[in-house]
Amino acid sequence: MTQLRQLVSDAVNAQRELRSTVGQFEIRRAAGDSLTLTGYASVVEAPYEMYGGPPYGWNETVDRHAFDKTLREKPDVQLLVNHGGIPLARTKSGTLRLSVDDTGLHVEAELEPKSANVSELAMAMDRGDIEEMSFAFRTIRQEWDEEYVDRRLLEVSIHRGDVSVVNYGASPTTSASLRAQSLLSMAGMEPDAILAEVRSIGVTDLTVLASVRDLLTRAITVPSAPPTLGVSIDEARQLLPTT
Repeated sequence: MTQLRQLVSDAVNAQRELRSTVGQFEIRRAAGDSLTLTGYASVVEAPYEMYGGPPYGWNETVDRHAFDKTLREKPDVQLLVNHGGIPLARTKSGTLRLSVDDTGLHVEAELEPKSANVSELAMAMDRGDIEEMSFAFRTIRQEWDEEYVDRRLLEVSIHRGDVSVVNYGASPTTSASLRAQSLLSMAGMEPDAILAEVRSIGVTDLTVLASVRDLLTRAITVPSAPPTLGVSIDEARQLLPTT
């Protein structure tokens, strides 16, 4: 199980990941009908469970300094709704400002009150219909314990990513990353059947799929036996894309 979880963590590193927070933002109205959105797209040093936590998932913590380097590099980040559509603000234009403090990744965005999308968002927030934020990132450095139960995100990149106001946060069980629980529970299935499950959670990159199939073909033994690896961890890592 530890070996498979390690392989899954390597595969996840190649994917864009999403995390969400609840009740951490608001829209303020100022003089002249201007609107400013403020809040936190991520909370640091606050452990949360991924995929239900151990034994099939893991516990994860965003390090207090995980955003330091990417923010120093002045990343190009957009403020979106549900990770799509026309941006409501952007760091490149100066309408979106990001910083980090002891709470987490702080967001401050100047919104255009004449925008129909902004008006709809403000009304939904006033009614309490929307209350979550999410951010998209790639893992640069991470740290796991020996059993691959506790993961700490030491450094992430948010360049060309986004911070989003979302209807529902990106649940780990439905995000388009390779789910540890899915792979661990599919031991004994044929590789093509497992790939069908992988596609069903949103992984469509052909390079990733080809690498995973090759790995599974060589790693999975007979259905009645526990899953074992016919390749070393280092060799298996080489099968997974790193960019």
